[in-house]
Amino acid sequence: MSVFLSDEWFKKLENLAPELVSNEFSIISQYEISGTEQGKIRFFIVIESGQIKEVSKGKHQNADCVVTVKSSEGLKILSGEKSILGAFMQGDLKVEGNYRKYLLEMQKLRISEPWKEMCKSLSSSQD
Repeated sequence: MSVFLSDEWFKKLENLAPELVSNEFSIISQYEISGTEQGKIRFFIVIESGQIKEVSKGKHQNADCVVTVKSSEGLKILSGEKSILGAFMQGDLKVEGNYRKYLLEMQKLRISEPWKEMCKSLSSSQD
């Protein structure tokens, strides 16, 4: 079992990524996750044509948006317990930059079955 945001979790994300459905959506999302056992974790995900092309720790210089969330809220979103839009409206998730692209346009990808299955697998890997 891998812990949320651990090296094993990132590897699992990379392995699940090729199973996503292709479409025309592309975005570079920078994530700032606080409240983890390791402190603040910074990583980015590059999505091109609906496929995750890169997942890396660190900062991307050309991110479309920066998403900030506490680890506990991020896990609720990943598991489907809370929606991204709900978390944003409640102030639990903040988006700087192209928030419209991240919150609204990416929704088409988020509601796809492959995306939901990936999130379910990633959230169920908790100890």
